[in-house]
Amino acid sequence: MPKKKTSKKRDFSFDDMPSLRAKNKGELTSFGASKRIKNKKYVSKALWECLVADDTDGFKDILSAHLELINKDEFAESAGISRRTLFRMLSAEGNPTLDNISKIIHKLCA
Repeated sequence: MPKKKTSKKRDFSFDDMPSLRAKNKGELTSFGASKRIKNKKYVSKALWECLVADDTDGFKDILSAHLELINKDEFAESAGISRRTLFRMLSAEGNPTLDNISKIIHKLCA
């Protein structure tokens, strides 16, 4: 039995699409989410909002995204948390203690 061909070449490319300009704004600026997630000010504010809203999954997602861009070992050491505890906190089953959360928030705000 011959093998079926399942994929086809795409008919378009995003490079071929025309660029758009905003009215009366001039040039568009590019948004870099990685710049914001590296910024401790934005991360600490977002983490605080997650705590106020009782959003533990959001807290873990924001913290893990921040830790992806920085050195986790240095962060854990400077926050006074073991690396293993930090990774357990971020796991799906992780349940961080108030002590560990306060150490993370203090490290980001200090």
